[in-house]
Amino acid sequence: MLPESPTLIVTGGGTGGHIFAGISIADAWQAKYPGARIVFVGAEGGLEEKLVPRAGYPLELVQLGSLKHVSIGRRLKTLVQIPLSLLKAARILFRERPQAVIGVGGYASGPVVLMARLVGPFLRSRVALRIAIVEQNAVPGFTNRLLARFAHLVLCAFPGIEKQFRGRPTLITGNPVRKEIAPAAPAAREPFTVFVTGGSQGALGMNTLVIEALPHLQDLKPRLRFIHQTGEKDFERVRAGYAKAGFEGRIEKFIYEMPACYRQASLVVCRAGSSTLAELAAVKRAAILVPLPTAADNHQEMNARLFVDRGAARIVLQNRSNGEEMARLIREMVEHPDRIARMESEISVFYRPNAAKDVVAALDAPK
Repeated sequence: MLPESPTLIVTGGGTGGHIFAGISIADAWQAKYPGARIVFVGAEGGLEEKLVPRAGYPLELVQLGSLKHVSIGRRLKTLVQIPLSLLKAARILFRERPQAVIGVGGYASGPVVLMARLVGPFLRSRVALRIAIVEQNAVPGFTNRLLARFAHLVLCAFPGIEKQFRGRPTLITGNPVRKEIAPAAPAAREPFTVFVTGGSQGALGMNTLVIEALPHLQDLKPRLRFIHQTGEKDFERVRAGYAKAGFEGRIEKFIYEMPACYRQASLVVCRAGSSTLAELAAVKRAAILVPLPTAADNHQEMNARLFVDRGAARIVLQNRSNGEEMARLIREMVEHPDRIARMESEISVFYRPNAAKDVVAALDAPK
């Protein structure tokens, strides 16, 4: 068993999905061990710089870029940064002397998990350091495939992922979601509210599909209401698109009060990141999923297929569709509320309300 007030390091980031899962785990750790120290380690320039302090946790930063789908210059810069990030990670570990380290995905988790395994025996902690990683997607990411060799346990969001970590101890916990995300009553059908969210950084391709759908929904204008999180870069274009089509809506660069938007939504149009799907399952909302076509190993489409095959969502493939197809699906949901109700019922099967607690329990168990 861990001591009464064990220190936890949560490492990773880059996307809202990784960060919110980490915050959920930190909240569950704090609930179990009141007064315990919890430190996040992320990457400079990442979304974690905004979200982690907002959640009330201290944040350390390492300089580390990407090695996949970037220019040769960016790769070379990252290779130079790796030794420095490893040294920074080691300093943080020796200063904090944690009892547990958990990687939640993203490149920032690499140096911390790796160094935790290497220096763990020398930290002089009261108990042996416990190291785990969370795999949120249906297809393991590059960083987690590498780090699984150094972690004591791999925690998986979906059944079947464990087969891809052969020889490593795994446990299916589901994907932790923020405590603010909780089951909601069925949303009102009038007005029919479409909540469009491309994730923490927005989604240009998905935004385009929705804007192009608006002219095909003119006859439904009195019944439709939109809430649209555009991302920083696409805000002006999206706002102009709504104005041109004559649709009013709440258009925002970034929305912090996501739970309220989910509760208002009759239908969600979104990407298929694992955390987004876990939140949809928690709030029981029907969705049109638009997987990010450039996602590593096409993992977003694989995530989406798990939900679509269950009848819990619909899917639109960004590079093979258009605004008219998006409009057809929105129209179908408006005119057939029974289909919305069926998706709401089926998606709740994926809800794992104790995911964060199960992650904490796994960290607390003997290796």
